[in-house]
Amino acid sequence: MRMPLDEFVKTDGNREAFERIANITQPHDKPEKIFLVGPKESGKTTLVRGRQLDKDLLSTKKVLYRPCSELPEAMRAEVYDGYFEDLGTYEVLFLDDFEGFFDDPEMGPMMCKLLLGERLKRRLDTVITSTKPLSEYDLSDFGGMLGDFEEVTMEALDDAGLEEYVRGLVEDYTEEGKSPVLAPEAIAYIAHDLGQTPTMIRKATHFLMTQYEGEPGVELSRAFVEQALA
Repeated sequence: MRMPLDEFVKTDGNREAFERIANITQPHDKPEKIFLVGPKESGKTTLVRGRQLDKDLLSTKKVLYRPCSELPEAMRAEVYDGYFEDLGTYEVLFLDDFEGFFDDPEMGPMMCKLLLGERLKRRLDTVITSTKPLSEYDLSDFGGMLGDFEEVTMEALDDAGLEEYVRGLVEDYTEEGKSPVLAPEAIAYIAHDLGQTPTMIRKATHFLMTQYEGEPGVELSRAFVEQALA
């Protein structure tokens, strides 16, 4: 059974981001303020959610994950007080998809400004993910609270990374005595010819490995996989 961060495929294009997020619960001199930028399907959410779920046995820091769009919705819904207390007190906070604050122009920027101000006073670590750099946003309503965030970039998986991703999924979905084996050319087909998005790759691999009704352990060729996914 792989741990949450084991699923994350490391390449030259995302290694710095992985190391910064993976090590965020380790001691450092000043609070981490990271603006994690990468295209859709580059693994930003996988990384921060995986880090929240991964247990760091060498640290007592509490880690929290929240989608940005959820915060204004929670305020309008008047959720329990502990929800907002956690946002302001957990040692590490991952805020996913910065664009979500703009879904509610009235409440979103104000909540972000107040939250970041509170976390700044408490010297807590904050990571915000985004598909665009800060320079492409109108930040006039954020009170300058993002001015000293450090931008760290993530690139989408390259060809080798996509194939490694498929192999990891095959390992996850293999059930002894039931599942087939994917030939190398079948893995390459899934990685490169299905639109190259991890979401589509995951769905296709899950289907092949869990819905197969033939003889267990049989190697599925590229031709078989193409037909099965057509």
